[in-house]
Amino acid sequence: MSDIKRILWGDDVRRATTVMAALFLVACIVYLLVVYFAGIETEVIRDRFWKNAEPLFNGEFPVMEYPPLAIVFIAIPRFFGNTPWSYETAYVAEVFVFVVIGLLLVSRLARVLGYDRIKAMMAYSILVVLMIEFVLDRFDIFVMVITLASVLMFAERRYNWAFVLLAVGVLVKLYPAILFPVYVLLMMNQGRMREMAVGAASFVTVGLVAVAVCWVINPEIITNFLSYNSGRPLQIESVAASVIYFFSLFGVSDMWIQEASAESFWSDNLRGAIPDAVSEVLLTCTVIGLIAVWVLSAYLLKRHPGQGSRLAALAMLACMLVFLVVNKVFSSQYVIWLIGPVLLVMLVCNDGFGRRVFMLTVAIILLTQLNFAYNIGYLGGGDAINSLGMAILLVRNILTVYMLAVVLRRMFSVGDGDADGQGSDAVLA
Repeated sequence: MSDIKRILWGDDVRRATTVMAALFLVACIVYLLVVYFAGIETEVIRDRFWKNAEPLFNGEFPVMEYPPLAIVFIAIPRFFGNTPWSYETAYVAEVFVFVVIGLLLVSRLARVLGYDRIKAMMAYSILVVLMIEFVLDRFDIFVMVITLASVLMFAERRYNWAFVLLAVGVLVKLYPAILFPVYVLLMMNQGRMREMAVGAASFVTVGLVAVAVCWVINPEIITNFLSYNSGRPLQIESVAASVIYFFSLFGVSDMWIQEASAESFWSDNLRGAIPDAVSEVLLTCTVIGLIAVWVLSAYLLKRHPGQGSRLAALAMLACMLVFLVVNKVFSSQYVIWLIGPVLLVMLVCNDGFGRRVFMLTVAIILLTQLNFAYNIGYLGGGDAINSLGMAILLVRNILTVYMLAVVLRRMFSVGDGDADGQGSDAVLA
């Protein structure tokens, strides 16, 4: 008993960790009670249970919109629950475990980077709790935590594990791939060519092995994922959709809102001649935007070699923001992707800029929740979404674009000193 007390309550950091984990547990229980007594059919029940887990446990490998390793996290709760409600409970328990793992990773990363561990865990807890229903009813928390573990391994100079975990994240959901060039550039800047080559080889090997195995099982596991995400129309929450809708109020374009259904990729979309044309080019624009950030990062790392840690953290956040801002899909749960990079910027910059980025993220989350509550909860989504609902999205998206501009500006000024104060450049590599 004394050993357990020491582990959970031995010092200030452990007490804070226990309290925050307990708060997560309470949030999970409250969520389950609301779902149960309100009779809500969650996305976990509708999609993960009926469309993915049940076919798998009946001998059919499901073809999903996610990369192949996602099925592991979908299958685990099915071992503990064979009915919709028991599966929902097991899924929330799985998410709770990952949320606590994320808390422990943040604490350890803060220690490595010389940041106050309790403050870092508090920042993590605030962002997670503000997004709690998306954390518990979506898939994105798993990838965020895996990516966070990869960053921790990188900070601890366990580079091979960093690349392997990044590959695992990509095999669960594609977006961590945009951080791979940042890893490579930072290691080249540090002259760690051998470690970089080994890590990159591990990244590629893990990916190819997983793809090869899935291809043997069923090629559609790979082809359907790629075609699904490339063929989507302009989702209503995207930056482009909110801007086009705003100009349509002045008669600039004709458009309509397509209600979520199987034909609409289960999302509300903005359709019409202009939205459809814009949707066709946004994937290319996203790739160009990411390449621009990588090129900028390479240039600034060469110009300011002593600021590698700070530039890498800012580049990771900039990549994530470009992906959200330029992409044709900006679903509410995608905001979860920002939690890791935002915390990393806070830990590495350790100054007023880190706090500014954190507050911007909180504002984006609150507007995202307002959008979900009004457009989906109150209006019911689809063509019921009105101009007020679109105005909420427009403000949220403008704030996200502004956050990207702020991060890019800081990247340019990182070697020159600025109004926020430099803080300490923690060692990331």
